[in-house]
Amino acid sequence: MATKDQNQELTIDDLKTEMKLTDEQLNTVIKEPDLPELAACFDNVHKGYLEKLELLPGEQTDVRTRAYVDGTLAGMLLALKYWILTNGLDATFQALLLIILSLLKENVAVQVCKYLSDKCSTSCPPSRERVLLNHKLSSYRDYLQSRYISTSATQWSPVPTNKVFKLAMIQKEKIQRGRIDDEYFRLSITGKIDDILLQKTPVNLINIFSEIRDRRRNFVLIEGAPGSGKSTLALHICQEWAKGKLFQEFDIAILVRLRDPLVRDASTISDILPCTNKAMANETETAIMSLYGKGVLWVLDGWDELPSYLPRDSIINKLIRPDMSRESPLHESAVIVTSRPSSSAELHPLVSSRVEVLGFTPHQLEQYFTECLEGDSQAVQTLLERIRENPMVEGSCYLPLNASIVVNCFLSDNHSLPTSNHGIFTSVVQNSLKRYLQDRLGKTTPVGDITSPDSMPSEIRTQTVQMCQLAYHGIEKNKGTFSDSDLAALHITKEISNIGLLQTVPSIISDGHLVYYCFLHLSIQELLAAIHISLMSSKTQISVFQKLFGNPRFSAVFQFYAGITKLSTSRPILSLLPRFLCPVPATVFDLVRKIVKTEKEKAVWYGEPKPLLLSLINCLYEAEDLQLCVFVANLLNHNIDLDNTTMNPIDCLSVGYFASACSNTSNGFTLSLHSCSIGDQGCKFLARGLSKCSHSHSQISLNLSKNDFQEEGIHHIAEIIENTSSISELNLSHNPIGSSGLSTLCEALSTNTSLKGLDLSNCSLSLDDHGAIPRLLNTNTILESLDLSYNVIGNTELKNLCEALSTNTSIKSLDLGICSLTISDDNGAALYQLLNTNNSIEHLYLYGNTVTSCRHIAAGLAVNKTLRILHLNSCKLTDQSIEELSTGLISKIKTLYIWGNDSITEDGMKTLARHLTTHCSELTVLWIPGHLRFCIETVFRDANKERKRNGLPEINVLCTRDLIDQ
Repeated sequence: MATKDQNQELTIDDLKTEMKLTDEQLNTVIKEPDLPELAACFDNVHKGYLEKLELLPGEQTDVRTRAYVDGTLAGMLLALKYWILTNGLDATFQALLLIILSLLKENVAVQVCKYLSDKCSTSCPPSRERVLLNHKLSSYRDYLQSRYISTSATQWSPVPTNKVFKLAMIQKEKIQRGRIDDEYFRLSITGKIDDILLQKTPVNLINIFSEIRDRRRNFVLIEGAPGSGKSTLALHICQEWAKGKLFQEFDIAILVRLRDPLVRDASTISDILPCTNKAMANETETAIMSLYGKGVLWVLDGWDELPSYLPRDSIINKLIRPDMSRESPLHESAVIVTSRPSSSAELHPLVSSRVEVLGFTPHQLEQYFTECLEGDSQAVQTLLERIRENPMVEGSCYLPLNASIVVNCFLSDNHSLPTSNHGIFTSVVQNSLKRYLQDRLGKTTPVGDITSPDSMPSEIRTQTVQMCQLAYHGIEKNKGTFSDSDLAALHITKEISNIGLLQTVPSIISDGHLVYYCFLHLSIQELLAAIHISLMSSKTQISVFQKLFGNPRFSAVFQFYAGITKLSTSRPILSLLPRFLCPVPATVFDLVRKIVKTEKEKAVWYGEPKPLLLSLINCLYEAEDLQLCVFVANLLNHNIDLDNTTMNPIDCLSVGYFASACSNTSNGFTLSLHSCSIGDQGCKFLARGLSKCSHSHSQISLNLSKNDFQEEGIHHIAEIIENTSSISELNLSHNPIGSSGLSTLCEALSTNTSLKGLDLSNCSLSLDDHGAIPRLLNTNTILESLDLSYNVIGNTELKNLCEALSTNTSIKSLDLGICSLTISDDNGAALYQLLNTNNSIEHLYLYGNTVTSCRHIAAGLAVNKTLRILHLNSCKLTDQSIEELSTGLISKIKTLYIWGNDSITEDGMKTLARHLTTHCSELTVLWIPGHLRFCIETVFRDANKERKRNGLPEINVLCTRDLIDQ
């Protein structure tokens, strides 16, 4: 029998020729397979052949050649034919395989393959080698089970017995911004860089493998924000497996903490296996590789903690890369990887499915507190009330880690809570030191101020100072784990691990010895590093921050530094003086200038996020320095542009505080938060921050467009309007506020005395006899600009709106563009009434609606004395419409837009031009359809000459091409 080189692709024609098979044989279809008959065929086949055949969909491999084919139907057909060709199988086996080939066309091959696989496992006695391999893995399984069950999660006490892991399977469909209707999206979206803007469906942990759609490989990515419980979940998976409650289809589950320094340097499987000694690791590696990783579940925790320089050929990369099926002997392993979403994009094309760990909902948070406080309902309610009074704490408690810290602070500090992010983690450090003094040393000595070690007891002073030094070293080198060599290089004693902040974690084996590495929680590390910097001289502090400026953790450290020092080294009064009068040495103001300059340069690129500026504003909130806020506002020319910068609730609180602090100056203030995904919660915290400017003498222009908030968010926006007298412009466009939200907003505006501009465009409003807007215009005498474009306005609402405006004396600009209106002889009277009776509107937008008759508009224009600009572009105007409109152009109109009306012809332009030679004395700008551009040099050139002879100003005639050029 002729064969081809194994690297050369075999075609169907090649196989048909070699096997002497006809198309009729290959196309044989068996509708209802008879499994007993197949079993009889199976029993007549030599068992050696079956050991060479892995009848699993997706990867069909010949043991001798390791020939690989993909998991498509064509690939499976080709694989089976390849075995027939290369193995010289007897006629019985050929017949069996041909039957399977025919069944593939009926999509039942998986059932048959499973039957044959099970039959093989029961009828073929295992070889002596397989028995030895299973024995080795059995011993290793016992070791892992014992290890996991005895390991406790790294959490701040108290730890509840019922762990809350709310998971959602991430789908591929994107959420449409402004139309969020996915429950699991709303539960997890907070407006941060780690938010996942895709649809999600609920999933139980036990089903994360069974619900995989792509069966090429069992590879699940678990994502979640920092503190959402990913590491706890990774350990929980292995513990539940060890107890026989989860994933029992796997013989062994191997947890690998990717932050482990030895893991990063690993080059073989044995290097990453948790074992008691090297010999055990080597034996286990041999067994796993001999089985091609079958029956092994790898739980790789912390992909985001791997360094970017990790070599492509590292063992960790080989575990997850798609080409590992050809190169690695572990291609049958299952893999779970945890990561922050901001660091996992490169894994998305490789994984079979993505799962998100959601944060606590308010109900789950209350359940969590109830268990932590042992069912004391009064204490739970007290805690919840304290949290609601404290926006900084409330905004962070959706993360399980932060919630556990807060409840621990509540228990340890006589039911009091910190008031800032700095205070939350300072409390963690102080309580850890307190436990060390009491439990380890039996002393009740007060801990003192950790930011001033001289005030601390001698028993903990040295360890605290050294811990701060180690943390600063970690920030410099961007690392969170430390080895004994790191401690020795910094002349730090191992005793610092006694105080409970530096967690000693058993590592993988090294040279046959069990070793440990030290892990310092990243937020604690950033706090302690900030303390270390704050103890330096003022000049050194700033030079250190100048050096750390490009460090990825600069912002977090600087924010803690602001909370510790209150930026007191800045000497704000002196800094406001000219440098030649007061040559102040380099201070924090120089650093602030650098941050502002860096973010201003980004403004050159439209829509560039500005996370560093946002971090600075968070620092100002921590420092509570009003003079420094004013200093920053002056540097920014009182224009804060954070467009497209994702913001969480705490960010919104800080920005609101900053605006309230700066709005008490005589200058105006612009705050733009377009497309920041702040959501309903963000609106709540922004309102809290802005509420401080209720007695402001300044005017704030606030842009909140495209931020995904709905009726609940509008409720908080209404609070801003009711509690402040400083908001002069408010843009709420592209937010689905709904009818109820609109009513709430209008009710708040009915008594407002500061808002002059309101943009409600594209807010998914259906205004037909709703009444909220007309009622507002009947009571509010301050509003000057109203934009209702891209909503749906019915005839009834148009009539009510025009009636309300007939007596309103404040509205100067009204935008009704693309509101699904049809202006005809039947309903045009409402617009006539508006133009005839209103004495304030100067700018009217009607673009994008359908205008079938201009008679009423023309009649209104003929008597109107205030309208200056009229937009009728893209209104389906015709030559007849232009003739009707011309009769009314005797008013004080200065600019007229009629571009985008493709039905207008040259005759229509001639009609308009003839009328303009003697009328509309103040018209200076006319926009015409682009297809009539030639009329500018012909029809309107002559009209302008005639206007000049009649003593009228020349009209600047433009078309849509000019609009694009502008």
